[in-house]
Formats: sequence, C-alpha cells, structure tokens
Amino acid sequence: MIVDVHENDIAMKSELVAALYATPGTILIGTVTVTAVMIAAGLLTGNDLVFYAMAAAMVAVGCFRHISHHHYKSIHLTSASVGDIDRLEKLAMAGAWSTAALIAAFGAYAILRYTHEPVAVLAVAQTIGYLAGISGRNSSRPVITRVQVLAAATPFTLALLWTRDPAYLVIALSVALTAVLTFSSAQVIHQIFVARLRSIRELEHLAVNDTITSLYNRRGFMREIRAVAASGRPLTLISIDIDRFKGINDSLGHDVGDALLKAVSETLIADLAPGDIAARTGGDEFMVATTRSVDDATALAARLVMLLASQRFIGGRHITATASMGIAPAGCAPSIEEALKCVDIALYRAKLDGRNRFVVYTVAIRDEHEDSLALETELREGLRRGEFELHFQPIYNPRSGSAMLVEALLRWKHPYRGMVSPEIFIPLAERTGLITVLGSWALGEAMRTALSWPSSIGVSVNVSARQFDHGHDLVGTVEALIRMSGIEPARLTIEITESSLIDDPDHVVSRLVALRKLGVRIALDDFGTGYSSLSYLAHLPIDTIKIDQSFTQEIGTSRKADSLMNVITQLAHDLELRLIVEGVETQEQLEVIKKHAVHGIQGFVFARPMTAEELLPMIGTRVATGRTRASRSGWRKSDRFSQVA
Repeated sequence: MIVDVHENDIAMKSELVAALYATPGTILIGTVTVTAVMIAAGLLTGNDLVFYAMAAAMVAVGCFRHISHHHYKSIHLTSASVGDIDRLEKLAMAGAWSTAALIAAFGAYAILRYTHEPVAVLAVAQTIGYLAGISGRNSSRPVITRVQVLAAATPFTLALLWTRDPAYLVIALSVALTAVLTFSSAQVIHQIFVARLRSIRELEHLAVNDTITSLYNRRGFMREIRAVAASGRPLTLISIDIDRFKGINDSLGHDVGDALLKAVSETLIADLAPGDIAARTGGDEFMVATTRSVDDATALAARLVMLLASQRFIGGRHITATASMGIAPAGCAPSIEEALKCVDIALYRAKLDGRNRFVVYTVAIRDEHEDSLALETELREGLRRGEFELHFQPIYNPRSGSAMLVEALLRWKHPYRGMVSPEIFIPLAERTGLITVLGSWALGEAMRTALSWPSSIGVSVNVSARQFDHGHDLVGTVEALIRMSGIEPARLTIEITESSLIDDPDHVVSRLVALRKLGVRIALDDFGTGYSSLSYLAHLPIDTIKIDQSFTQEIGTSRKADSLMNVITQLAHDLELRLIVEGVETQEQLEVIKKHAVHGIQGFVFARPMTAEELLPMIGTRVATGRTRASRSGWRKSDRFSQVA
C-alpha cells in the first residue's frame, strides 16, 4: 500500500534538503562573480577598502558554503538522522542568508556613497540580477527564499529611496515589485516541487511493489535477493503457486480473486521471520527468500502448505485454495537467475505430483523435468506444419469510437489437443529458443494482414525478451519484413515488457533505438503490474504506455488506484506518450476509464479477439462507447495473451 507522503516525514525532508545542495556549481560561479564585481567596484572608486572588505567576506561565505556542501556529500541522507538533516538545512540557510546580506550591503553602500558614479550602476545590476535568480534556487524550502528576498531587497530599496533621485525611485519601485512577486511565488513553486516529488515517489513505489498485496513485485524481489546474495549470506528460495487460481478468478470474479491474493499475502507475512523476503511475482505466483537453512525452509514450506489450505470466507463464500511450492537453495546454481529456474522446476514437479504439496529441488528432478517435455517436440512440429494463426483485438479511440490500433494475438490450433493456451506454449517457446522463429512469423503475418485495413489503423505485436538476445537480429528481421510487406513503419507498434530489460538493459535499449529509427513505434506493455519503473519511462525510447488489465480492475474501486491513474495520465501527457488501457470488460469500467485522458481502450466491452476474416468487416465501424459489446462472464485471461505475453 502506498502511504501518504508528508513534508515532515524524514524521507521527504531528506529529499527536500538534498535539493538545496543540488547545484554546487551555481553557488561557486555566483561567489566568484559577486567577488569579482566587488573587487571591480573597489578599483572603480580608487581602491575603496569597504568594497575589498566585502569581497573578502564574500570569499569567506563561499568557503563556508563549499565546506557545507562537502559535509553534505559525506552524509548518506537515506540513513541520516533527523539531527543530521536539520543541521544540513541550517547550514544551507546560513550560507544563503549571508550571501543575501552581503549583496544587500554592497548595493546599499554603493548607492549611498557613490550615488551618481559608475560603480552605482554596477551595484544596481548586481543586486537586481541576484534578486531575479532567487526564485527557483531554493524552491524546496520557501522560507530560505523569503528571507533571502527580504535581506537583499529591503536595505537596497531603502538606499534607493534615500537618494530621492527620480531614476533611483523608479528602480526602487521595480525592486520592490520584484521582491513581492518572488516572495508570493515561492510557495507556488514549492508546491509544484513537492507535488512532483510525491508523484515520483509514488511511481517508484509502484515500480517495486504489488498494488494488490503490498508485497514486493518481481522487480523489487530481484533487487532484494540480489542484495542478500551479494552480502554472501546463504539464501533459500521458495516458489509458491496457488492451485487452480484461474478457475476461482474466472468463476467467482476478480474481486474474489484479488481478496484471495491478499489473504495469501497476509498468511505469508504472518509466518515469516525478520529478514525473510516475500513477493508476488505474477498473477497467482509468490516467492519467498529466506536465509534459513534448506531444512528450516522445508519446515516453513510444510507449515505454509497447511496454512494456505485453510478455508476462507471471501465475498460471501467459503473458499478453499491450496498451494504448490518448490524449494531450492540459491547455491544450486551459479547465479540468482539460474537458481530461480531450479525452484521453478521444483514447483512444476509439485504440480505434476498432484498439487497442495512442496518439492525440494534435486538434480534428478531437473533431469526428469527436462526429459518429460514432450510438448517441445510437438511445438517444433506445429511450426513446421503451420498450426499457428493470429487473432486480432481492436483498440478504440474513446472519443471518436473508431479503431486506432489492432493487437495481434498468437494462437496454436493443435491437431488433437485443440487450442493450446498461450500460457503453455509461449513459455515453452521462450525456453527452447523457438520464440525467435515464432515471433518473426507473427510479425510478418501481422504486417501482411494489416495491409487489408484502412491506412489509419496500425497493428501492435508483442515481442519476447528472448527476441532481443544477441544471437537474434530483431532489428534486421523487422526491417526486412517491413520492406517485403510494404507497410508504413509507423503503422507497426512493437510491445515490450520490463522483463525484457532485466538481463541486458543496455543492449535492449540500443535495439529499441534502432527500431525507432526505422519509424516503428514502441509500447511499454503491462504497466501497473508492478514491473513499471519511473526510470524506464524517463529513458526508454517508447511512444506508448499500456495499462495492464490487472490494474484496470482496480480503477474505480480503489482510491489509491484512481490517484495513481491520475498520476500516470499526467506523466504520460508530460512525456508526450500515448496511454492505452487494456482489459476493460464492463460498461462500469468503461465509464470510469473515460474520465481519464486516455488515448485508447482495449477490452471485451468493445470486442473480443477474432480472426482476420471476422475483424475485416467491423474494423471500419465505430463502436458506441455507451453500450457494452461483450459480457464480463465471457472473459478468459488467456484470450488477451499475445505471442509473448
């Protein structure tokens, strides 16, 4: 859960104080400039020692501020005490106010002592220039700005008025107005600064925490366990999967499913010891990392299997949901990523053995698992025989009601298994490397099909993290397919998830930049599932954000979800990114989503995935955004999976 952020909490205050020390170069340049002006004033007046004394004082203040900044750099604000933060703030205040007082003294003295001489002009220029630059410098702490303005403007204005010279009186009026405006705008600038800081912190929280359970998401979990592994402490991993969760979610509704996820997370938290790490890493998947031994972790898993199988009263119903678990020591593999594969193999075996149990990873289990993957052969045969096809789901502009984009969804029509779920064959294709062949075919088929649509409608295709591997030239493949199909590059959108960046982010970003140079659009998919990071929005070469359907379900029912949606919408607007909301299933959800300035809406409320032949006659038809086009009861999670979802 994202807690409210106040200026007086230590984390927020540390960031506000950090902003005071964010531009040491500006302070240095200012000190040197003002000192030079004061020395020049002394020379212009025939070596007036007062100006030289002021210059010396300015050097002393500059040294004080430099020492203060050096002290700031020696303190880690993330772990600093309240006393340290208060001390740093007072040092910044002292430096800023001393500078203001010196400049005010310089301006007032020059005006009163050398009223009609060139040095007075120099003093006026210096003082007004300083006042003009105050407003944005200390926006994190408006009290500093206000005292600076009063300290610099008041003596200088009084000196100008004392001369009774008409020109100086006009300047005095101008200085007074500037001071008043700066004084009044300080709070406004501060409020904008704090609002942006809050938005950043909320999005950063969303990036590493799950919105439903308040546990870490996969990104946060990976960050934490990498830190533990780097410290040299032994680590045991437990992978937890709720048995038949999809059936509960589909038959009883997402509200019940979400409540069950929360109940599971509460059970985990209640039974974990300090130092244990818990996360929700997927739809119904949880992970626990503990520094306990494998034996103690096994005892923990046995207890969790029993506790999680207890009956719960959720949404007016008694629900019993068991869980399967896999256990593996992180030392079973050379890297954390490989260890996670080990624990997944153990979990897979637990499910094969009948669910509602745990299995400890062994080399024998790994070998049996690998040997039992008969479906891999069928997948290869399916590729050879052309058993794969694309279905399409349009994305509609909520204002015009017309289709703006169509997402291509990969389907496997097996000769005797029937329609094989993408949840089964996509992970298999990724593990075996066949995803590069399958993904290339899907890209080419999607482009070819899109040529039969109006030119204003584009096609969106998901790509897997594996398609960014060094051994596969995704950019060259896309370029060749565009050239062969003749489609306009801007009509093609490549969808990626943050998981694509985990292993080699620099390489992936370079490939995305190359795709953008081809004219292809890039979309960040599954935003809101917990993998989304503010840094990715700031640095990734993307054009579109797609809000995941799991986050969509919360909009309109959760105040925090609505607040986050407002933040995301404003951020997308500021970054000039398109915002598409997925998984809109009901008219009620549609009405809530339409209140936000989104660019596209995708979901069963308008159309379910369909074949190219079914899509063609309706793609040019506008939908009535006030009428439900499909019922919630008909929704199946697997229908929204594209070829790499």
